[in-house]
Amino acid sequence: MRIYGVVTGLALFASVPVEAAPEPVAPKPQIELATLFGSDAYPPLAITLGEDGLVVAALTIDSLGAVTACRIVTSSDSTSLDAATCRIMTEHKTAFSPAYDAEGKAVAGSYTLKTRWILPEPPPSPLNSVGQQLTLLLSNKAVIKRCELRDMLGNVAVEAMTMCAGFRESMAAMFGGNPETSPPGDIEVLALIDRTIGQAAPLSGLMPAGITLIQDVGSEFVVQPDGTRTGCTPVSTMVVETMDEEDAKSADPCASAERFVAHQGAPIKVQDRMQMGYRLIGRPVGK
Repeated sequence: MRIYGVVTGLALFASVPVEAAPEPVAPKPQIELATLFGSDAYPPLAITLGEDGLVVAALTIDSLGAVTACRIVTSSDSTSLDAATCRIMTEHKTAFSPAYDAEGKAVAGSYTLKTRWILPEPPPSPLNSVGQQLTLLLSNKAVIKRCELRDMLGNVAVEAMTMCAGFRESMAAMFGGNPETSPPGDIEVLALIDRTIGQAAPLSGLMPAGITLIQDVGSEFVVQPDGTRTGCTPVSTMVVETMDEEDAKSADPCASAERFVAHQGAPIKVQDRMQMGYRLIGRPVGK
């Protein structure tokens, strides 16, 4: 009887669960991280350049859960998107709960972030006439010395280095520092960019005298009341001779999926046009 009681006591003792030692815990997101990378957070330059892609970043997270360091492991091939990824994560101090060690103490830790930037759907374009004048001053080695883009509706200057870089590429293909083709002085490039609604006159005006016209391209189309554009016809009277076949395809003005704000009444005719020309300045005397 006594032996039975001892055995029973041992069995009861063995059935008492023993608490497992706590295991280390990695940092965990406290919010849905994808919500931080929506269309409102998309870098404007990346939208302009049509950039998207996957970014993988290694995050360092302190004992309070704040991101203290961010290193790009896999780039999206977009400087803007990579930089925005790290900026957004370091700004949101409460996005993570901290790591915990085996003793249950909050400690610093790391987290691998994977986020895919998807280009936001552009808003419908307004049915307004617009006009811009771009003036670009290049050295005869195709180095940008001055860049100015003016919105003719308000006659105000707007940032345009990205656009100027594109025009510089076209001119570099023509001149490019080749002694046989480069002019002796600087090159002033002028581009007139217009969207004309109905029968309105272009806001950017006429190409000034003395400018050698090298490109005149555009399109005509009709905007239906629901905002869709139909019946697009390219209108190109002059194209840069150095443009290759691939560039010409990507420059097709009728390949756009642009939509417009809906309107009442009849369909509206729209014309887009871009003229580009140049003049040589700073020629040596007697040349």
